[in-house]
Amino acid sequence: MIRNKLAAAALGLLVALPLTAGAGFAQHMGFHGGPGGPGGPGMHGDGSRFLMLLRSANLTAAQEGQVHLILNNNRAQMQSLHQQLMSLHEQISAKLLSPGAISASDLKPLVDKASRLEATLNQNMTETAIAIRNVLTPAQITKLAETHAKLESIHKQIKGIMGPGPDMPPPDDN
Repeated sequence: MIRNKLAAAALGLLVALPLTAGAGFAQHMGFHGGPGGPGGPGMHGDGSRFLMLLRSANLTAAQEGQVHLILNNNRAQMQSLHQQLMSLHEQISAKLLSPGAISASDLKPLVDKASRLEATLNQNMTETAIAIRNVLTPAQITKLAETHAKLESIHKQIKGIMGPGPDMPPPDDN
């Protein structure tokens, strides 16, 4: 059971590896739509849904400055954690793609370390999102909630048209 979960996690990391390179690119695009958009590349967004939603908040110049400061305060730490995670993904990929037999125990230390780094990244992103939310007015938070609901509705419509995606085995709940 644990071996299957570990193998699934390792395979997931291998599949996600090319996708994380795109996320690194999104970091430099800023949360206002990239070069040329309001806020431009200097806003240093991480591509998260919350930061993308901020486009609909109509931030004042003062708020944009506060958000910019919040995002830059932890930027070096976030980049370091992201680089460490990418290095672990490369190590896992190298092991999975190397000749010879491999077992879950070969990957466990790397997967465990990646899990700890991901938890740290998630905590940091949560704290950053809360700090940014504290800059917003109640009306802006309401606007973000409305935009989020609209985007979720569109996502459901797309899923209804396109289907749930390729058949995947059901998750192992044990």
